Amino acid sequence: MPPVENGSQRPALVTAACLGAAVLALFGALSSYQTSRTYAEQYPDAYGAARGEVRFAPVAAQIPANGVLGYITDLEGSQSAFAPAFLAAQYVLAPRQLLVVNAENKPEWALGNFSKPMDFAAAGAALGYEVARDAGNGVILFHRKVS
Repeated sequence: MPPVENGSQRPALVTAACLGAAVLALFGALSSYQTSRTYAEQYPDAYGAARGEVRFAPVAAQIPANGVLGYITDLEGSQSAFAPAFLAAQYVLAPRQLLVVNAENKPEWALGNFSKPMDFAAAGAALGYEVARDAGNGVILFHRKVS
């Protein structure tokens, strides 16, 4: 094997490459932080979690932490507002399990999360529930009707 010429320069080149990569990583991290900070300033509560904590507090106080709640809403699953509304409710009510009410899922208690005023009792009755508590602001606690 022939001797390596300029062998003493190799450690200096490796060190320079590592320092260059570290500087680029630092600039990338700072850029990412700035982008996240700007987004957070423009959209402080994009999913409505802070509003949800206030809206769902009366329901959360009545359902045990290991409880299962159905979810009833006036929003269709295909609407863009459905997912953020459901996820905000799920986040605020955690660790309680939140299930969309359908033929297979009919827990004893259900959360009504409505985007507009309507006949909440009729909405619950259509799914086999009755109003247990109207917490205001479109939040209803339903109880499954006994057959």
